[in-house]
Amino acid sequence: MRLSFASAAALFTPLALAAADVLEYKSTPPGQVIKAGVKLRILPVGDSITVGFLSSDGNGYRLELDEDLSANDVVFAGTLTSGNMTDGYYAGWSGQTIQYIADNVGPSLEQRPNIILLHAGTNDMNPNPTVSKEGNDPAGAAERLGCLIDQMITACPDATILVAQIVDTCDENQRPATEEFQKLIPAVVEQRRNASHHVLAVDFAALGDSILRADCIHPTNEGYRTMGDYWYDFIAQIPKDWINQPVGNDPGRSNGEDTSANKSVSGSTSAATSRFKEKWLMPLTVQVMIALMIMDN
Repeated sequence: MRLSFASAAALFTPLALAAADVLEYKSTPPGQVIKAGVKLRILPVGDSITVGFLSSDGNGYRLELDEDLSANDVVFAGTLTSGNMTDGYYAGWSGQTIQYIADNVGPSLEQRPNIILLHAGTNDMNPNPTVSKEGNDPAGAAERLGCLIDQMITACPDATILVAQIVDTCDENQRPATEEFQKLIPAVVEQRRNASHHVLAVDFAALGDSILRADCIHPTNEGYRTMGDYWYDFIAQIPKDWINQPVGNDPGRSNGEDTSANKSVSGSTSAATSRFKEKWLMPLTVQVMIALMIMDN
């Protein structure tokens, strides 16, 4: 049985979630305040789908999510960035497994996000052993996923972790393992939630494979936008008392950052400053240049 948050919203406590329940998409209108006065420091974690691989703008789902959260103060955490959006940070590694993610996510967790979006395990289900380096057994991948969640809980005990039942595949050689892995994820999450940790499973499997490109793995541009809408909807369903101000300062950013995929970045310019430059200073500069051209004529 899956939880209906429409009937349980008034409770908004971990005890309101029955065993192995998964948050389902509820079509929350964009622009809703998630929690008044609370900044959302969001860390997307995963593989190439988190990176936004093959999306035409390189932003993957992050731009749509950011736009849906327009009524909120949002900063993306992570040590990597790609795409043309401002503040498009994440912790994602193309072609990598859950174990690799666990081995490399530490510096991003040190930025102390208060919301973590975890979509991992696609490569663990690949039948090619050069990709699924730890093997493509769904039970083994579920165990590794649990260890990764525990690592996140230890590093960010105040954060809410949304764990995706990963997107489907249309690859017939990979589909059986993927479907089995999807089924195991709710119980992995339930075990942590029953220990009073703020962890929720969220249903991306419901999207089916219609959002995928011909490679049967990566979403189309529209598919990525749909994923952004889903993440936003699931964030809106987080119990309000689970969301508190993030710990510490926002991640530092440098003016000369390398924004190509999977490049590490660091520095002192905040994401808020970058947004200010994009929204106000750049348009003002263009207007001044136009005015000078008119005067020259």
